[in-house]
Amino acid sequence: MEAPMIPIKIRSNSIDGDVGHFAECRIRFALDRMRNLRRVSISIEDVNGPKGGPDKRCCVVADFTFGSIVVLETQEIWQTAVARAIHRVARSATRELQRLHRLSAPRLHFDG
Repeated sequence: MEAPMIPIKIRSNSIDGDVGHFAECRIRFALDRMRNLRRVSISIEDVNGPKGGPDKRCCVVADFTFGSIVVLETQEIWQTAVARAIHRVARSATRELQRLHRLSAPRLHFDG
């Protein structure tokens, strides 16, 4: 059975036209296995315009059934900012899911 598609909203200002495709592929690769993901919003902006430098900002908001994870990443190259932000979201979500699993796991009590 195929997993449902993740609703993804991508917004960018004056950055290369491939940003949407690149971001969507990265999200699907990193987050598709997470069944409790409800939606992802990505905002990518070139803060300083064509001046150069570490000014490509990527904000990822991932809404899960347990809450939201928000990551802000700024890099010189927009692909790096997107990739690192999505990686950080996936890592944070995995940690949170593991924590929730530990909290909900049955406890064994021994009388000794």
